[in-house]
Amino acid sequence: MKPTTRLSFLHLLILLLGASGAGFMPAWANEPKKPVVPEVEVKKFKYADEQGETGRSGYVYKRALRPSEEEPKPKVWEPAKDPKTAQKEEHGKADAHGAPDAHGKPDAHGEKKVEKKDDGHGEPKKEEKKKDDKKGGDAHGAPDAHGGGGGHGDAHGKAKAPEPTFSAVYDPAVIKLDGMHRPLTKAVQSNTYADYFLCHKTITDKYRDTVLDEINTFADRMGLPRAQDTPCMVKVAKANTKLPGAIYIEFYVDELAAKECIKLGECGSTRLMMLYPKDKTGKKSKEVYRSYVITDEHKYRRSSFCVSPQGQLLGEKSCYVAVNPDWLFN
Repeated sequence: MKPTTRLSFLHLLILLLGASGAGFMPAWANEPKKPVVPEVEVKKFKYADEQGETGRSGYVYKRALRPSEEEPKPKVWEPAKDPKTAQKEEHGKADAHGAPDAHGKPDAHGEKKVEKKDDGHGEPKKEEKKKDDKKGGDAHGAPDAHGGGGGHGDAHGKAKAPEPTFSAVYDPAVIKLDGMHRPLTKAVQSNTYADYFLCHKTITDKYRDTVLDEINTFADRMGLPRAQDTPCMVKVAKANTKLPGAIYIEFYVDELAAKECIKLGECGSTRLMMLYPKDKTGKKSKEVYRSYVITDEHKYRRSSFCVSPQGQLLGEKSCYVAVNPDWLFN
């Protein structure tokens, strides 16, 4: 019986060692990590010091008190300030660094800035500005268009654009040309021989009507179609022509003739007048002769007429021949 008792004791010892060693088994690398359950903080409530009400289960219910720091504070509403008043207050305050404001008032450190005689734009002080306004100048000391005080001047303080320089040869009361004897407006069309400008704002309506009447008078004399009143063009000859820089006023018998003359430079039915100045320097006189050319490609007709500045017909010839009687073929 002794061997049986020893075997049972040995078995019992092995079982005890196996059970105790199971808790110290090493963790393998391929084993999945156990998720860490975050601890949820349970919010603790502060209950009111009162008896409360007892429920069916015997639990006593009491009111939970709100923390004092979470109590909302009532907002005080202030009326909106006037924009002018707010702007004055902002100009009078010192900045964050204690520097003086733009008007020379003391800052937070009690320093005072010396006032400038004029502001940042170089303008005079208000008192001086009022004096200048009374004298008839604008905000920058320059007189306005009517000779009176301009107050604040123009929107950007710019000076008025200078007036254009007119031609010394041609009278601006008749035709407005610049110093290079070209219209002040932009060209609306150009071809190989000339640049075309609208008569509007270049010649006066009276002078325009006079030229149109004389063209139709000569056309009636020749038995040719009359010119239409529109379009009316001012033509300036280019340098590659016989008379470079010559100034013409041109009318047309119909729309087709206008397109051929203006776009292509091929005028079969010409109704034009060349301005021929009496004095090419413009020092002695600014009178202008009117030299007309009337043509018709269907009837093979061509004639020239010259009219003096006073409106007198000088003959059926160009004004160059009429003004220069000693010309060889006159």
